[in-house]
Amino acid sequence: MPPAPGPVRPRPVAVRENEPRAGAAESVGSPFTSGSPVRRPHVTASRRVDTRGWEKRGTGSMESGPAIFAGLVFALFGAGLLVWTATRVRHGRPVAHGVSPVASATVASVAAVAALALGAWCLTHV
Repeated sequence: MPPAPGPVRPRPVAVRENEPRAGAAESVGSPFTSGSPVRRPHVTASRRVDTRGWEKRGTGSMESGPAIFAGLVFALFGAGLLVWTATRVRHGRPVAHGVSPVASATVASVAAVAALALGAWCLTHV
């Protein structure tokens, strides 16, 4: 006795790239194309690029507020630490108790300059 035939599968049909598929709407386009009347005016679909070809950052985006806050916090901390360290060294007082005065002043100064640099970097990328 021959085996029972299985379900018959349809053969795959080659579909060309530019040909619409059966059942697909013929004239439906993306609502987010640049020529669509659905888009709001003055809203670009691409990245904002300046004349040198670099992407513009922080041009009115919501990320500029936190960047300004972080930059100011780092800059104020770095400036305060640098002034405090210079004042302690000038008066001959220890910057950190139980540590070499030269090493503690050096580490505190490096941390202050790093915080100032990080604050400046945040503020330049607004």
